[in-house]
Amino acid sequence: MDNKKISEVFEEMGNILDISGADFFRINAYRRGAMIVMNMHQDLRKMVDDCPNDISKISGIGKALQEKIIELVLTGHCAEHEKMKKGFPAGLLEILSLRGLGPKKVKLFYSKLGIKTVKDLKKAAEQHKLQELERMGAKSESEILKAIDEHARFDSDRSLISEALQEAERIIEYMKKSKGVKRIEYAGSLRRAQDNIGDVDILVTVKDPEKSREAVIDHFVSYDEVLTVIAKGDTKSSLILESGIQVDLRVIADESFGAAMHYFTGSKSHNIAIRDIAKKKGLKVSEYGVFKGEKMIAGKTEEDLFKAIGLPYIIPELRQNNGEIEYALKHKKFPKFVEMADIKGDLHCHSNYSDGKNTIEEMANAFISMGYEYFAITDHSSLVGIVNGMGSKEIKKQWKEVDSLNKKLKGKIKIFKGCEVDILKDGSLDFSDDILKELDVVIISAHMYARLDDKDQTARLIAAIENPYSTIMGHPTGRLINKRPEMNFNMEKIIDACVENGVALEINSSPSRLDLVDKYLKIAKDKGVKFAIGTDSHSVDQVDFMSFGVGIARRGWLESNNILNTKSLSKFDKDF
Repeated sequence: MDNKKISEVFEEMGNILDISGADFFRINAYRRGAMIVMNMHQDLRKMVDDCPNDISKISGIGKALQEKIIELVLTGHCAEHEKMKKGFPAGLLEILSLRGLGPKKVKLFYSKLGIKTVKDLKKAAEQHKLQELERMGAKSESEILKAIDEHARFDSDRSLISEALQEAERIIEYMKKSKGVKRIEYAGSLRRAQDNIGDVDILVTVKDPEKSREAVIDHFVSYDEVLTVIAKGDTKSSLILESGIQVDLRVIADESFGAAMHYFTGSKSHNIAIRDIAKKKGLKVSEYGVFKGEKMIAGKTEEDLFKAIGLPYIIPELRQNNGEIEYALKHKKFPKFVEMADIKGDLHCHSNYSDGKNTIEEMANAFISMGYEYFAITDHSSLVGIVNGMGSKEIKKQWKEVDSLNKKLKGKIKIFKGCEVDILKDGSLDFSDDILKELDVVIISAHMYARLDDKDQTARLIAAIENPYSTIMGHPTGRLINKRPEMNFNMEKIIDACVENGVALEINSSPSRLDLVDKYLKIAKDKGVKFAIGTDSHSVDQVDFMSFGVGIARRGWLESNNILNTKSLSKFDKDF
């Protein structure tokens, strides 16, 4: 059982206890445990496999939950969880997944109206029965119907990129133990750095096609995380893992590996466009190679494939048929897009001053290990009380600690004073100017009032952008992948306001956000917006989320000079 599933079990246990009226501290232990596990970048399965005692070192997880983690990893079940579920209406947990509904309301609906499922809830709302309940009204009822509609539109069969990557890397590590494997890589939407992933595609070549292929396939279907073997063939096999992710393995001839990597990475429309270009040149392109008549002229590498049809190499992230082919035909060369090696610092992270798990010094050491020259500590302001945001007293205390750490860590890393400041309903910020003017980095973020109409939301965000102390607009659309849609506002007006006021747009690298999305990046780039890629990390385990943001930036055609945190410390400190 992987981190996501373990987190879901703990969250479900906490919710069952809450609806059942259990002790607050017991409920909170499970909820905190769920959050810690979900935010961990380390694979708990590997930790248990390598050394179960290491589970005791996870900060914030008590002995009882440590034992349950080991039980879940080793058996796939938790006896206490199964006991809790007996006699508890399962539909209540689905209702809890709706936006804006917590255990108290779910318990109210169940106890007063006997509502056990989302279907029951929708029917009661349509019949206006909810507004008759205590602390409810017509507006609340309307919002519940909107939340039910949103819930129905999300594709729960798709996984976050972090979940898919973890499974891909784990299974590739396992497959390399098969002596017949020569070369193995993942392809598909995961390689294109898409924001959510359907199936994981893995391509493999074997050392001896006659002797090794069957053994490699047998090794694949014997993977210990398999829930179901969908198909097992000579060259292709498919599995459903216990995490719910489907993995397809294809055995490829070594001389066709590049062609197959191209074919199984590109979107369908990209591949069709490539085939059309080849056809005009009297060539045929397939997953097996580039052919002139019956003769194969390229295919071992992707670079050879593109060269054979007269195109420069197109990076995997751009293979969407979204202008990349037309650009390649016209210019014959692409700009040098941003890479992880270009990143010099992180401008969005949290510590235990708000909802982070680690101290500022621990975060500093994690960024030092990434090779960064600087980072900004940007804990929450106080509006979002659920994340223990800072007031003026707390942030001034933090400044003193930052000053002390900068002396201690001089020559290793520079810490900038920052804050993720909430945008209030009228567009003002959740700190007064006397605080804001002392900050190096002010990330303005909209965590509340997401349901305002297009006109009011646009005006609100522009007002925040126009604050003279605003530097970065955090996770601009406010979406949560597979959970919450983008806010309604005029993106073009927001982009223009950022250009006029010198405010950067964030590319939030948290796998559940990946916001700003690539469809807006090229538009904003062409208008002259600057960007900041931030991890929004809440623990030392999340500092390497940066790679996900870089992937989105590459999908949006961004170069290093478009991004603030590719500047060296001396230039950043001078220009920012």
